[in-house]
Amino acid sequence: MRIAQLTQAFNPLLLALLLLQHIILTPTGAVHQLGPLHHRSRLNVMDQPDDIGDDGNAERGGCDMMNRNNPKQTATNIAQKAAQEAEQAYGTQQCAADEVAHQVKKQLADKANTAAKAAEAALSCKQQMVEQLESELCVSETALQQETALVATSQNNLNFACQSAKQAHQLLLALQSIIKIAHENLANAKNAAAGAQQQLAEKAQLIESAQHRIDTLKKMLENARKDLENIKKSAYKAVCAAAEARQKANRERRNSGRSSNRRKRHKIHQKQQLQ
Repeated sequence: MRIAQLTQAFNPLLLALLLLQHIILTPTGAVHQLGPLHHRSRLNVMDQPDDIGDDGNAERGGCDMMNRNNPKQTATNIAQKAAQEAEQAYGTQQCAADEVAHQVKKQLADKANTAAKAAEAALSCKQQMVEQLESELCVSETALQQETALVATSQNNLNFACQSAKQAHQLLLALQSIIKIAHENLANAKNAAAGAQQQLAEKAQLIESAQHRIDTLKKMLENARKDLENIKKSAYKAVCAAAEARQKANRERRNSGRSSNRRKRHKIHQKQQLQ
């Protein structure tokens, strides 16, 4: 691509050199060959500011006489002007390339900013999930406390039933006269003990289920917290990368503006030297 730009920039210079060679080989046709170029040179001089004055007119007149009397010098001036135009064209192409590079860097910075916003959205979603799991864990722990209280009550009932059975048995041994009542009390105590035992087994099963649920929720909460930390790190890296990309793009833009100003001042200085 650089070779193609240089080729396009130096095409006018090559044409000027060929024209110079043709003029040197055929001096009789110098006036006809230089006619359009001389007319264009006069137009370029007329486009300059009006404050040049009579000295500029005298200088143009002197240049016209020099062009008519010295065709080789005129061809050399044409070649120099062609080289200057080629250099200006190359500088313009370089400015355009710098602008394209700046636009590409700005697009990359925008993409990094978009990625940072997506990471922040994922972080917010994961934060909500963690809060929901913590709420469910709190509810499960409350239910476990309630079931534990019920188990304690059932255990007290079981102890009371066992004590009643012992007392009934002692009463049976001590009071043979009221053996029927003692047997009924024993049967009732046994039924109560069986009911309490069944309730105890059910409560124990509920406790086991609640404990399993709590263990599962703890594992899920631990995994969610790990994911949250990873997402926080990724989001922080994405935000830092986006900020660095924006700063780099701003620096490149400022540097490009400074380089453009220096090239403009250099071109103005060259024009002043040529004049």
